[in-house]
Amino acid sequence: MAGFKETPRQKMIGMMYLVLTALLALNVSKEILDAFVIVNDSVEKTSANFTSKVQDLHGQFSAQYQLNPDKTRTYYEKSVVVKNKSQQLVNYMDSLKFAMIAKTEGIPFDSAKVRPLSRIDAKDNYDVPTNFLLGSEGLENGEGFELRSKINAYREALLQIIPEQDQAALNIGLKTDEGYRNATGQSQNWVEYNFYHTILAADVTIFNKLVNEVRNAEYDVTNYLFQGISKSDFKFSSIKPRVMPTSRFVFQGDKYEAEVFMAAVDETAEPTVTYQMNASEWDESFMSSAKTIPGDSGVVKLEIPTSGMTPKEYTFAGKIGVMKPDGTMKYESFKSSFIVAEPSANVSATKMNVFYRGVDNPVNISASGVPATQLRYEIIGDGRIQESGKGLVVNNLTQASVNNVKIRVYSDNGDDRKQLGEQEFRVKDLPPPNILVRDMVNGIVSKDKLLANPYLLCELPEYVNFEYKYQVTRFTMSVVKDGDNYDKQAASPYLTDDMKSYVKGARKNTMLVFSNIEVQGPIKKMSVPNFAVKLN
Repeated sequence: MAGFKETPRQKMIGMMYLVLTALLALNVSKEILDAFVIVNDSVEKTSANFTSKVQDLHGQFSAQYQLNPDKTRTYYEKSVVVKNKSQQLVNYMDSLKFAMIAKTEGIPFDSAKVRPLSRIDAKDNYDVPTNFLLGSEGLENGEGFELRSKINAYREALLQIIPEQDQAALNIGLKTDEGYRNATGQSQNWVEYNFYHTILAADVTIFNKLVNEVRNAEYDVTNYLFQGISKSDFKFSSIKPRVMPTSRFVFQGDKYEAEVFMAAVDETAEPTVTYQMNASEWDESFMSSAKTIPGDSGVVKLEIPTSGMTPKEYTFAGKIGVMKPDGTMKYESFKSSFIVAEPSANVSATKMNVFYRGVDNPVNISASGVPATQLRYEIIGDGRIQESGKGLVVNNLTQASVNNVKIRVYSDNGDDRKQLGEQEFRVKDLPPPNILVRDMVNGIVSKDKLLANPYLLCELPEYVNFEYKYQVTRFTMSVVKDGDNYDKQAASPYLTDDMKSYVKGARKNTMLVFSNIEVQGPIKKMSVPNFAVKLN
């Protein structure tokens, strides 16, 4: 252990890691797996708190930069670098974690992103995560080694921002080059120490712990840069009011949320906001009917319930007041708008309102007002949803007992997850195809055309708006020769040489009967009805 003084956050992270390590030393019983879920939930909540605190600090930095760019530019631009590099590393860690869950659980990547640890069946699996993160023994070709490289690069980038004389005191952590040993005292590298034979539940928790360490480093370095600015230098004479909505697009029943504040926030101030709905500009005559909301720490959190509102665009205007040093109030007016919309999602099969077992079923998923990047979805009952070269498809429908499935759609902006809707689809087997020969019209074909295309074709019935190529695997052709009936066998869609020889010498109006026809379907082989064709 290093001799530096740890912050409360670092102590908390260290304590969670000790708990995690202790759990790893025990047999992985159901109780232990449940304990991992509890520890992981706690780590995820801590991560959310870290993220919120860091975002608040970046918000303060941005406000100071807007007021005095010349004075704050050097510090602010460095803080933006810290913010971007931190988010890139967190995104990479999350992506790696979801890929590991998807591979271990055997589910699509998008499903892994929305499935909590408590709902993962393979929590105690360590073979797949170990192979995924460590790769082949002795080759260091697992994903964990790339993770280590990115952590090292991130740490070095942050250290380059901090003067050398301040680096030791700041201590941003995230070291991966310390001496590690396993329980038997054998030397290990950082990847082996953290992930060798570690069960999936522990790996997920470790990944979330690493995210916390990144957020902690981001906060410490950003706060160090922020200390270089003297907030007392800024005057309130040039400030302008700001309305910062979470989103201008609000689903009916949700709340429109926004922060209304002066650009230079004095955290000791207690501002007030007064606003009037359906107003495009503030007027003092609104005071008798307007609503007033007190603030705290320099910010007023504005919430407007929308449950009784008709879906459309709404405007509002108001004023914000803050106490000046001489004890008088300073007011500035503001205006803004937002859109109320009904929660809705559109899920449609591009072929029919039915999914067929064993094939790729194209599907479109969209939601009004929600970018495609924020849409999440899952299929319930059977099957999976996958990206293909031509869009989304539903496939892997294999359970014959499942006759209906549901696709559920969510919006997910990183801070909030909301169900937008769901659509039910029937699940059926593809119907058997019709059998025919090329150029057959009303059951009649010429000998020359049959000999030019000597094979059986499969064609789905007209009522099936879907494309699938059935393949004939065997059939029998019954013929009459010298007054006797003969059955000739084929083990493919093509007529045998014996069959073609018979057709070549057959008389006009000879009837060919095809029976015992077997075709290969999307899941299994099936028999189809006989059919006959007359030679012309």
